[in-house]
Amino acid sequence: MDQQTPPLQKDLSKSVKIILLNKSGHKIDEFFMRAGANLWVFIRKRGLPIGAACSGVGVCGACNIKVITNNPNAISEQNDFEKNTLLKNNKLTENRLACLCRVFSDLTIQADYW
Repeated sequence: MDQQTPPLQKDLSKSVKIILLNKSGHKIDEFFMRAGANLWVFIRKRGLPIGAACSGVGVCGACNIKVITNNPNAISEQNDFEKNTLLKNNKLTENRLACLCRVFSDLTIQADYW
């Protein structure tokens, strides 16, 4: 029986670089995290301020970020639940909720609250 590792499993062994920009577009931090991990968790571990009114379950919209990348596979796909949360909380639907994002390759993100 041939057991192949799913593509996602292979990605989990690598590290990805995250660059954080403030609202002016200036780099404020850079760190590495495990591919496939939750972005919100790593930003909190880094000690940076990020919205957490709902404890990271995707309903408050406070952790909204702008993703800056040319690679659409760098981050997990946005689903309808996330889009609806952004709309309900008067956030741009092209933004993302960090608590619902898994990162698979290097990524730059920006937030108005940094």
